[in-house]
Amino acid sequence: MPRLTLLALALAVLWAVLRSTPALAQTPEPPAQPQPRDEPVQPVEPDVSDDAPEQPGDKPEVISPEDVNQGPLRDPVLQQDESDPRPLEREPKSDAAAGPPQDEQDEEGPMEICAQPAAGELSVLQRVRRTLTVTTCASSAWLDGLFGDQIYRDEYHATYGTITTGALWSKYDGFDPRLRFRARLQLPQWDERISAFAGRVGEENYISDTEGDFDALPTRQFGTLEDESVLVGLGYSSPERTGNDFDAGVGVRIDLPLDPYARARYEIVRSFADRYVFSVRETVFWQNTEGFGTTTRLNLDRVLSDRYLLRWSTLGKFTEETVGIEWFSQLTLFQSIGQRTGLAYQAQVEGQTDNEVQMTRTAARLIMRRQLTPDWLILELRGGVSWPRRRVAEEREPSPEIGVAIEMQFGQKRDRLRPN
Repeated sequence: MPRLTLLALALAVLWAVLRSTPALAQTPEPPAQPQPRDEPVQPVEPDVSDDAPEQPGDKPEVISPEDVNQGPLRDPVLQQDESDPRPLEREPKSDAAAGPPQDEQDEEGPMEICAQPAAGELSVLQRVRRTLTVTTCASSAWLDGLFGDQIYRDEYHATYGTITTGALWSKYDGFDPRLRFRARLQLPQWDERISAFAGRVGEENYISDTEGDFDALPTRQFGTLEDESVLVGLGYSSPERTGNDFDAGVGVRIDLPLDPYARARYEIVRSFADRYVFSVRETVFWQNTEGFGTTTRLNLDRVLSDRYLLRWSTLGKFTEETVGIEWFSQLTLFQSIGQRTGLAYQAQVEGQTDNEVQMTRTAARLIMRRQLTPDWLILELRGGVSWPRRRVAEEREPSPEIGVAIEMQFGQKRDRLRPN
């Protein structure tokens, strides 16, 4: 009984204190229960009357970055009402959302990047071409991967090249079989103007820029057939031709001892009178075994009709190792026969200024190129006669020549376009 009396007395004192303090007499409302996340949060309009006491939230709060994704400040997409017909919009978090996971991209090797879809039964030539296409594409992807971690599938698949096998026989030089290969590798991660080159070519003609219009068969410019070599290097050129174009390249001959080289060339192309195109190209080169040299080439094209084009070409080459200036001049008539066949009628004269016989060769030949089926296979036939003489003791006698070659194109060649 005494305990109940003391309890009643304590409650009476507490009630009296609460009645004497008006601010504390206001009993706070119980906190609102959190609504489920799948329903939109209904905002509560604050009391903005002048006599209303200041409530928490009237002043801006400082938000911690760690709390941005917590509670009502979580991702806005999760706050959207599911009944809202508007599509959900979210800022992209990473590029991986548009493709395979980053781990899978990192594990994807060059061969997987360049793999081609399965095909039906393939012939021997088709399998060879497929292997060359995938191999050069994978080489481009691997080499480009040294400069970054991005993947440019379209650029790697744009890698292209040719492989040619054939033989040329003449009475003066005898039988000469040849195997040539060229591949241009794209390096988009570095720069679209940079590419890599690998090939088995006529070393001297390639470096000095004295190659002719037809390189499937060995050329006889300047009187001798040179040995072919494997060259690798890097090249710089603009993807579009403007008529004032600069190209450069550095590389090395894969042979012991290694023989590095470098070359730069500038070409000016102009058209006039609707049917003429004139070009001049200057090439400066250096090779460890040959020293410095320069080549000047002039071309003049005349369109005769829809099927005929006449071209006059002349060039001169000088190096530290040559005796005088080597030169040649050539006149070629191109004829188109249908969609798959073309003919070229050539007359050529060449010589060397300080040689004991200054005019070392005259020649005339007919060249036919025929696009076979499939269209990436080209047949080249050549026949002609030349009159060589390099020494005073030699007699200038006719030397017939005949040649045949098969050229296979692989990859997707991207021609550098000139403006109209």
